[in-house]
Amino acid sequence: MSRKVRMGLMAAALVVFIALCWFFLLSPIRGKIADTDSAIEAERNSLSKAQVALAQAESTREEGKRNQARLLELGKMVPPTEELPSLLLQIQDLADQSGIDFIAVTPGDPTSEDETATYLIIPLDLDFSGTFFDVSDFIYRAEQMVAGPGRLLAMKSLELSLAGETGASASPGVSPQLEVSIRLYAFVVSGGSGGLPPSGSNGSSGSSSSSTETTEATP
Repeated sequence: MSRKVRMGLMAAALVVFIALCWFFLLSPIRGKIADTDSAIEAERNSLSKAQVALAQAESTREEGKRNQARLLELGKMVPPTEELPSLLLQIQDLADQSGIDFIAVTPGDPTSEDETATYLIIPLDLDFSGTFFDVSDFIYRAEQMVAGPGRLLAMKSLELSLAGETGASASPGVSPQLEVSIRLYAFVVSGGSGGLPPSGSNGSSGSSSSSTETTEATP
């Protein structure tokens, strides 16, 4: 056999050997690499989705905390029970800060504007004396108490009159003393554990199971 033929056979054998290595060794490895790349891409997609879900969960948790804090604030503004003692103390503090002299605070029976209302109204009749500027300051503080946050108060009516002989003896430029009657509305959640049915319900006229409490202010 000539040298040229041997070289041809060797070249052919080498080609066959390379082809066999390609089909039996390299091709399966390439397939496994492709499968691995696909699995890695799928895991990356799953990781991205998980990160998005985690971010949404974190956002929902933070929003839940904010909503919980807001619910606590709303619970202070319009509580589920009357909490009259603390309310009267808060009103007394407002009076002290405003410089007015309380005579009496008379809470009324909780009432409802209509049957579908989700809250009850607690009327508070306040009698006190002070100057016009003291009264104005007290009303402002009462309406702003909700921003504390504190109880939500709304002024329903206001009556002013000169106190005693102040009108005749007042010095020029001095704000006279006034006798003031104010009706404030506080609110409580309807159906709360401390809420009472509207006055006059069940056929009664103006009667209620709760007694009206009158608080005399201390000097």
